Amino acid sequence: MLDRISELSRETVRGEPTIAELGAGPLESLLRDEETTQYVLASTSAIEHTVDGQTTSIEPDDSHGAYVVVTDHRLYALLGDEPTTAMVTLALGGVTQSTFDDGLLRTTLTVRTPAESVVFHPIDAEQAAAAEAYVDRVGSCWSELSTALDDARAGLDALREAIEASETVDRHRQHARARLSKAYHCATQEDDAPTAAMRAQIEPVEDELDRLCAVATADEVETRLEAARSAHEDGDYETAFETLVAAGESLDGASEIDDAIEDRFEALRETHDELAATVLERAEQRCQDALDAATAPERVEAWEDALDRYRAIAAVGWTAAGGVTEEMVRFQLVWVVDRCVDALSTAAAELAAQGDERGEGHADAADYYERALERLRRAEQLSDAHPEAGDSFADRIDALETKAERAQWQWGGED
Repeated sequence: MLDRISELSRETVRGEPTIAELGAGPLESLLRDEETTQYVLASTSAIEHTVDGQTTSIEPDDSHGAYVVVTDHRLYALLGDEPTTAMVTLALGGVTQSTFDDGLLRTTLTVRTPAESVVFHPIDAEQAAAAEAYVDRVGSCWSELSTALDDARAGLDALREAIEASETVDRHRQHARARLSKAYHCATQEDDAPTAAMRAQIEPVEDELDRLCAVATADEVETRLEAARSAHEDGDYETAFETLVAAGESLDGASEIDDAIEDRFEALRETHDELAATVLERAEQRCQDALDAATAPERVEAWEDALDRYRAIAAVGWTAAGGVTEEMVRFQLVWVVDRCVDALSTAAAELAAQGDERGEGHADAADYYERALERLRRAEQLSDAHPEAGDSFADRIDALETKAERAQWQWGGED
């Protein structure tokens, strides 16, 4: 086995085998499953290993060569008669400094971590220079990856605490996502970095982030559905429908959900759909109430309420919740506006007629005319905003204003 290691080192000096070939044979039992050999450096000099200021020399002899094996994860220092046992192992991500010195008398490769260092005198200066550059380059990738993942895990802890405390999670979620993006950059920034192995370390952190984000999303959706229901009951339709649509968008965006909370999301989707159907049914019921109303004031009140509902629905960009599309909502809105204008016009006519019955000299006439004017002006306002709703009310408004002014003058309503 030692003979084979020595042969590989001699071949490395001659530059015959490829780097991939150097990972075969007797080195396989030395390496871990995820590792691939990049460089094998041979030396006839001692390996100097320093830990906390204490230096130990690992001495080769005539039958025991000294070797440094650089993989895409670690650096190993070993003697050739026991290639399955490393004398020193350094993780590339822990390397803080690597230097290469090709002096007149000998070549020196030095690799340092915060706790220890290895000094090696390779036979092949060219291979040693390449190995040092690789350790520096890929070691930085591993180090930066470790920092990014530690930061991402801290972000997960903060996110988890915010969820448990029912606090806003956006900042923590964005921070963790940004750190994971940094981690992926570390895994891909160098062409010869072990990208697959690095991704394998990132993915569990990303999976946990996805799970926590799903929990946070479920909590947010639950809160929004309650807020939408409450706002709807309070008659704040704009808030109700905005919040309901936002909850639906969050549910639609949660396409990849951890199996552990999939049931919760299914229940939330059902709640959302039921609430959407309920608010649509109530809007439709108000239209029916208007059609069934016995008096003009009741009809106006019902149509105005229905109009407020459909306007709020249309304003938020309804996304087919409850089986109703945005186009259907807008079509219904036009119809409601038209009916509301008709109801206002009819109510104004009835009020004006009541004023006429009392005569312009009657004390109540001015009040009837003013109330009629309010309804006509409202009808005109709707007609201006929705031209399809009907004709102009200008002439009727002018005539009523004249009557109202005359009635107010006769009864001291004007200064």
